[in-house]
Amino acid sequence: MGTVYIRYPDGQMPQRTEEEVRRLWSEGLMPDGTIYWQEGMSDWRPVSEWLGEHPVVASKPAPDETGNEVRAYHFRVDPTGLTRLLQWLLWIGVAVACVALVDDFVEFVQVAKGRITPEELTNSDPLQGIVALLQSGIGVVTAITFLKWVYRAYKNVQGFGAEGLRFSPGWAIGYYFIPILSLIRPVQVMSEIWRASYDPRNWPRNPGSWLIATWWTLFLLYSGVTQVSLQIGIQASTNDQWKLAAVFAILGDFFSLPLSIIVLRLVTEIYKRQKKLVEGVNRDET
Repeated sequence: MGTVYIRYPDGQMPQRTEEEVRRLWSEGLMPDGTIYWQEGMSDWRPVSEWLGEHPVVASKPAPDETGNEVRAYHFRVDPTGLTRLLQWLLWIGVAVACVALVDDFVEFVQVAKGRITPEELTNSDPLQGIVALLQSGIGVVTAITFLKWVYRAYKNVQGFGAEGLRFSPGWAIGYYFIPILSLIRPVQVMSEIWRASYDPRNWPRNPGSWLIATWWTLFLLYSGVTQVSLQIGIQASTNDQWKLAAVFAILGDFFSLPLSIIVLRLVTEIYKRQKKLVEGVNRDET
């Protein structure tokens, strides 16, 4: 479908598809006086000339008990099933990380006290290989599910009519794979999702959350120590090098625990915010 350029009475100028414009107009989510332009048009024209007047039932949202307008919101893509899957994966990850943390610490103590060498440990501890395989598998599946969840969450806030968003659902996950930008953009995307999930119309004025800053700090710490552990472990040729790699591995296991719990809390809170909008539940301060 062709791109439609919208200009609201307050000066905002978003871009929409024809389908989105029709839906927003029919649901009363575009104010009277909104104008539009498409390629081939000589000038801007009122949306009402294209789509007709607002439906009577949607011409003005009914006020709630506080006098505020109640607007109808709908999921573009219902995230319920994906959110529950992600929650389960995160809890499983916490359980596996606990086992890995204990196993890595016990191995480190044994080698540090000279009871066993790293070479002997590799051949005599099958649990280490099983746990490592579980961590890798669950980590990959959880990462893919999380990115898919971010895509849907951002797509939903767009569908709620939030204007002035700086990114897109595709770039919301694409930034994770771009050097330098991957250190900045993901946290900015999550901040927009958080604020727009509370009040789409006034999202720039909504406060952020300590959850986002904590999530990103823990993620960077976890990623950093994990990479260092892998690099040292691959090149380790002495007991001291192996022990240094083990220390970073233990730190990685340690940071993964609060990281998973914070992501779980963050995902759950955003889902609750979006669900409240769709169900028309009065918002409480978070």
